[in-house]
Amino acid sequence: MFEKKDIERLAFFARIKLTEEELQNAPKEIESVLKYVQKISDVPTEKVEPLFHFSEIKNIAREDVVKSLSKEEAKKMMSMGKEQDDYLRVESIL
Repeated sequence: MFEKKDIERLAFFARIKLTEEELQNAPKEIESVLKYVQKISDVPTEKVEPLFHFSEIKNIAREDVVKSLSKEEAKKMMSMGKEQDDYLRVESIL
């Protein structure tokens, strides 16, 4: 069981200020929380069924298709007209 000095020490490390009434009530409150946590940890979980959906979920997005452009198509598309050392040159955006 927690004592008042334990609660004061916890409050110090948590950097919280407690009133005298809160210091008196804290041990009982902490004990009740710990009992509840113990109840939760006692729940058997070995036979828990995995989660599932009631309806089939399908991806309705289109398939990805790889498409290459020739330099000429890229120039038209991107409004680029310059080449340098076999590369397309674009204007700086910064």
